[in-house]
Amino acid sequence: MKPRICVPLAAENPSDLPVLIRRAEEAEADLIEIRLDYLSTNPSDAAKILGDLIREASVPMIATNRLYEQGGHRPQDENSRIQILIQAAEAGFEYVDVELTVAEINPVVEKIKSYGAKPIVSFHDFERTPSLQDMEKIVRSEIDAKAEICKLVTTARSIEDNLECLLLVRKMSRSAKIVCFAMGWKGLISRTLSPIFGGYFTFASLTADVKTAPGQLSIYELKLLYEKLGVYE
Repeated sequence: MKPRICVPLAAENPSDLPVLIRRAEEAEADLIEIRLDYLSTNPSDAAKILGDLIREASVPMIATNRLYEQGGHRPQDENSRIQILIQAAEAGFEYVDVELTVAEINPVVEKIKSYGAKPIVSFHDFERTPSLQDMEKIVRSEIDAKAEICKLVTTARSIEDNLECLLLVRKMSRSAKIVCFAMGWKGLISRTLSPIFGGYFTFASLTADVKTAPGQLSIYELKLLYEKLGVYE
């Protein structure tokens, strides 16, 4: 199967996003993630902004309003942050990302699903790559939270950490949709190969100079790498 590539987009001004969405679609992104935690807007304007963004896109969109402690751009009031995610589901985003660490996550996930959106339950470890056994426990917790897609992103401290991520993907993708790889340049192997081992998608930046996570390749670089590996043949 051709690897799915998600392009994350971040901008402080919502008026900048339509152009970025079009550029991501021209680059043939399979999915587009909107990083709502980067937007400098009044929460009361969120519903209109989200609705406008959905109308701009022809590929599935992921709404992410990342918790600061999980890699978000800025601290936010938690109730307001969650409410924006629910508004994204109501506006028509196909996927909404919710952190596993959210207090009382189940009602939040159910609310998102009530609007027809698919919840991505995520966990990021910015310090290390846990053991395979510990990562399995995290993914099973995401499954218990009724995730449509389970996302676990770690940090590579060694090349061997990639093997742990790929083994997890190979095993867990038999029973769940999973996104798992390691961040950082040492994690490039798992970031690239994860969808080949069964991961639901991987991430790539729109351009080489604009990245939302350490170790991201641009979509053009990643596609070239897949071509060299013979993935697209």
